[in-house]
Amino acid sequence: MAHVQEVLVQLEPLLVLLAAVAFFKSGLAKRFPAMAVYLAIRGGSLLLLEALLWNLVPSISPNVHYTIYFYTYWITYVACAVAIFFVIQEVFKHVMEPVPGLRRLGLLAFQWVSVVSVVVVIGVVALPNSVAAPHGNCISPIAVELLRCVSVMEICLLAFLALSTHALGRTFRSRFFGIALGFGIEAAADLIVTGLSARYPGLTGSINLFAECATLLTLLTWTVYFLVPEPKAEGERVVLAPTSPMARWNALANGLVQMPQAAAAAQPASGFFLQDIEGVVERVLAKNPVIVNR
Repeated sequence: MAHVQEVLVQLEPLLVLLAAVAFFKSGLAKRFPAMAVYLAIRGGSLLLLEALLWNLVPSISPNVHYTIYFYTYWITYVACAVAIFFVIQEVFKHVMEPVPGLRRLGLLAFQWVSVVSVVVVIGVVALPNSVAAPHGNCISPIAVELLRCVSVMEICLLAFLALSTHALGRTFRSRFFGIALGFGIEAAADLIVTGLSARYPGLTGSINLFAECATLLTLLTWTVYFLVPEPKAEGERVVLAPTSPMARWNALANGLVQMPQAAAAAQPASGFFLQDIEGVVERVLAKNPVIVNR
């Protein structure tokens, strides 16, 4: 098993390079700049860590060598987590193009939930663990908890796309769905590995093998999605029927942003609040069909 895991570890840099080449060759760097940054950070960090692991600079003392490897690993770990956060936003923006009202509200909610989650997790879990960690190791607990938050967001994004892709006029062959699928696979594996490592520390070898297999599956998934051309319909404009649920929810979101002026204080309130909202939705749908030019 150790030999198989070593082979898989050696394959990871090659698959990262293959996925990066396929990504840039497909012209997706303009649509997903955060994904380009993520692949660059991941590929560069793997090459640097491999060079340190094989001790290609023998003049460095062992203590300095270990310190450089340790901080390089965890700093790039945090950088990848931050890059994934922005990739999630990019994917969400692209999939929600047909419904700009919902996209605006969704991004606002996503940003607030992200900030609160990071503050709570780091303040309640990561900082106490970093203080109690031996040898002043304060970066690794924070990095692990930060990536765990991002992993939950990745799984939520994948679940959202699985349920709403067709309703938004897209298919599972879209490249943004392939990006989310890859991150979802890796995030689910990370959460499983974290739970099993804490509960069954004796299964570390098997757990690491499982994590490496999930990582390679993620890279292969991205490579296939980047190399296989998208259906022609994915490049066309998206038009949602005014009667579709997504269009009605989008109109409601636009109506909430542009609420009518309040009645004068001396006049009695006419109608119920929900009736006013329904009226706003009907007016917006009648005047503005949901059309997005791509």
